[in-house]
Amino acid sequence: MRFAAFPLLPLLAACSLAGGFPSLAPRPAETPRALAAPGAGAAPTLSDDERRSLAADLLREGKALADAQAAIAEAAATLDRELARPDVARRGSAAWSDAQMQLSRLDVARLPLDDLRARLAPLRLLVDSLGADDPDRRAVERLAGEAAEAAMEAQRTLEAAGRVLGG
Repeated sequence: MRFAAFPLLPLLAACSLAGGFPSLAPRPAETPRALAAPGAGAAPTLSDDERRSLAADLLREGKALADAQAAIAEAAATLDRELARPDVARRGSAAWSDAQMQLSRLDVARLPLDDLRARLAPLRLLVDSLGADDPDRRAVERLAGEAAEAAMEAQRTLEAAGRVLGG
């Protein structure tokens, strides 16, 4: 037994020294810290240059949406007149062929909406970090929503006409 206690003597002696063994308390590097980014807690906003650029983009894209909606409305009205013709449902008739051509024109008229929605994507990213009540964010989301609704309406018109034409 005396032999087994011998290895413990240096350990016990170290505990009696002033410094002793290191403490088991957490070290400063082991203590969790809360880190905050500069400006954390402040509501994000756009700079004046970003705001001016966004306003110009929204004006340009709003005009593009209005132009696309006008072209779609014109093509849809012409398509409605073609679909009202007698014999339009008979495949291969002149009325059916004319309606098919107008259906294609409507499909082409809605293509600018896809381009518009693609151009709005970076604007949506720009305002994504802004608060939900921020006027810049609301303006971008409103325009994107109008473009999406116009695209869905045009798609519904195309599908309805396709059913009339037997396709």
